[in-house]
Amino acid sequence: MDSFSKFTQNVSTSWTPFAEKVGKSFTQYKQMASETLGNTGEVTELPTDYITLEKRYDAVRQSINSLVRLSKAYTAPPTQFDMQALQSQFSSLTSRLGSKQVPQAVKNKELPPLTCQHEIARASLDVSEKIGLEEPLGAALFKFGSIEERVGTEKLKQDNAIDSKFVKPMTATLESSVALAQNARKQVQTARLSLDAAKATFKNATPEKADAARRDVESAEDHFVTIVEEAMNLMRAVVESPEPLRCLSEFVAAQLAFHKEAAALLGDLAPEIEEIQVTQEALYRHDNK
Repeated sequence: MDSFSKFTQNVSTSWTPFAEKVGKSFTQYKQMASETLGNTGEVTELPTDYITLEKRYDAVRQSINSLVRLSKAYTAPPTQFDMQALQSQFSSLTSRLGSKQVPQAVKNKELPPLTCQHEIARASLDVSEKIGLEEPLGAALFKFGSIEERVGTEKLKQDNAIDSKFVKPMTATLESSVALAQNARKQVQTARLSLDAAKATFKNATPEKADAARRDVESAEDHFVTIVEEAMNLMRAVVESPEPLRCLSEFVAAQLAFHKEAAALLGDLAPEIEEIQVTQEALYRHDNK
């Protein structure tokens, strides 16, 4: 019997906090349902300062979310290789070579980096070989492809800088300070529902339960004020943080470096292509007189 008594006491002790938690949750859901259906009277209003700060915080949070998403798209490779197709092409190549051995260095060669510029470079260089470098178009495409490859390399440097100095730190911000603020906002709503539920209980309490209900309201009010203050501190930390501006500065610096180098490379190329074009056009007009 003694063992059974201890067992029942332990079960009762361990289940009491759980029962209290369930009871509080039920009260909050009941209050939420009453508000949704319009069957409740007083609804505690959030402080004006809280509402104003919440709007500023939401604007910052949404802008960070959008910029991270767009930056990932901006730095993403334009295409993805189909590995099955690549393996099939390699098998076809080796079968055509027959007994010839493919150098191990070729087999292990990494795929070239993917940018739009690299894709254009590969296509231009491939066509230039087919046309022949002795032809004006072939020579121009070879020069163009060579420069586009270098521009692509600069684009990769830019993308890597944006990823490491903007996307990653901003993602870390979303997963840390912004996530904490979001959770605090949920706690504010939970605390408000608890407070309004306590007020509703006090309003309908019988005289013998009025004192206990009043104490519940006071306790809920204190908790509500504390939670609101904590949430405001966390939202303010996001709004006032210098991190987004620092990361934005890094983003601009990466773009500027890329465009400067690209402009220099293309600036050297443009007169060469123009010279080939003018010469070829003059020959064409001379031959067709």
